[in-house]
Amino acid sequence: MIKPIDPGIRLDGFVLAGGASSRMGKDKAQMTIGGMKLFERAATALSEICHQSVSLVGRYGTYDPLCTELDIADLPDLRFGGRNLLRAPIIGLYTALTEAKTPWITVLACDLPFVTGDLMTKLSGFCSDEFDAVVPVQPDERPQPLCAFYRRESCLPAVERMLFAGDLKLQRLMSHLRTRFVNFEEISALPGSAHFFLNVNTIENYESAQRIITS
Repeated sequence: MIKPIDPGIRLDGFVLAGGASSRMGKDKAQMTIGGMKLFERAATALSEICHQSVSLVGRYGTYDPLCTELDIADLPDLRFGGRNLLRAPIIGLYTALTEAKTPWITVLACDLPFVTGDLMTKLSGFCSDEFDAVVPVQPDERPQPLCAFYRRESCLPAVERMLFAGDLKLQRLMSHLRTRFVNFEEISALPGSAHFFLNVNTIENYESAQRIITS
């Protein structure tokens, strides 16, 4: 029998903001949409289910004033095996799993500005003792591992094995786990679902997001 996660359980949440932003040409986490910085929007979405612990992962010290105001921790990406892999998204997940104090964690990339607390709450309902990860599937049928839930006990060793092997492809992690893929049809009725997975990687993406927020 599937045993759903206790809705009252303490859940550590992590906003991932450690990418290079090379296609944007500037630090996208600090860019503003709808009067909020991108990392602030992500932290707000996570705060609806992570009532006690939301952390920013990736650029230690960069966001101190606002992190203090929002009451979120500001964590550096961890090094692995003495190697500097700070621009790999899997390192953000590795840092989150290492720093977590709860059996399950949730992560959200800062460049997904239209993810809502409703979506995160819906996804959390699929967490159970039958799975190691809960990962939504976008309308284009691609999994989105940077808006997902991970069981610390099984996922941290799996990530470490990949890093030891030099495999930095986060998409491949899911094949090493008991993953519950949440098809888009299962979340499409939620308000705002059409834009959940708009990824702000370029100036063009950013301009699209600005048009959506003002429409």
